[in-house]
Amino acid sequence: MAEKKKERQPLSIKNLADLKRHIQVGTEFVSTFHQNHPDIVGLTRVVTEVQTNAFYSKIKDQPEHKFSKCNYGKGFRTDFEKASCYRFNGSEIQVLDRRKNDGSVLYTIEIYGQENQMNETHKEKINMNEWERLHRQAEHYKEAHPPGTRVLLLHMGDDPRPVEDNMRGTVRFVDDIGTVHCAFDNGRSLGLCPGEDSFRKLTQEELAEGQGEDMTEDESGPVMGM
Repeated sequence: MAEKKKERQPLSIKNLADLKRHIQVGTEFVSTFHQNHPDIVGLTRVVTEVQTNAFYSKIKDQPEHKFSKCNYGKGFRTDFEKASCYRFNGSEIQVLDRRKNDGSVLYTIEIYGQENQMNETHKEKINMNEWERLHRQAEHYKEAHPPGTRVLLLHMGDDPRPVEDNMRGTVRFVDDIGTVHCAFDNGRSLGLCPGEDSFRKLTQEELAEGQGEDMTEDESGPVMGM
């Protein structure tokens, strides 16, 4: 009698860095709970594109499914959250609802890796090289864009609700994968992704011009607005 095929088991994920190393094109995962999309629970998804701040996935073997065709055919978008938004319990990954900020779980997933596994040594080398690249990029942007740096957003590449072009903003922080989180002058707060979003630091002339615009005479003589 032929030996029964061993059922695949979900991977044990230790932390956010470990999760990002496993999220690559071809990785399969399943939602075991979803607060906003209960109809996606139990469906196997396959990662089709990975960006610095998010990844896209489609329903396995169902190209016409609504979750495969959404986002202009790129599939379901899943953002990488801050480390504080994750709970790792063996193979179970819980993602907290950052909008409610009350500790409630937004969704839970299990990662199964790629269906056709490449050589483990080769895969680990690729993962480490990619992680090192992201780490070096993050360190560069942290050094070049400390909190308080003023920037000009030229164009936001791939976001369903982009900040408008030519909007100025102030850097709040740069996370560990190089996303530059900004508070924009129109009240929006969003992360800028190097390589996907086009932005630059304001020049000294632009900063001086902005300071002139913020001057007020509410007190004795012109006072620089903060």
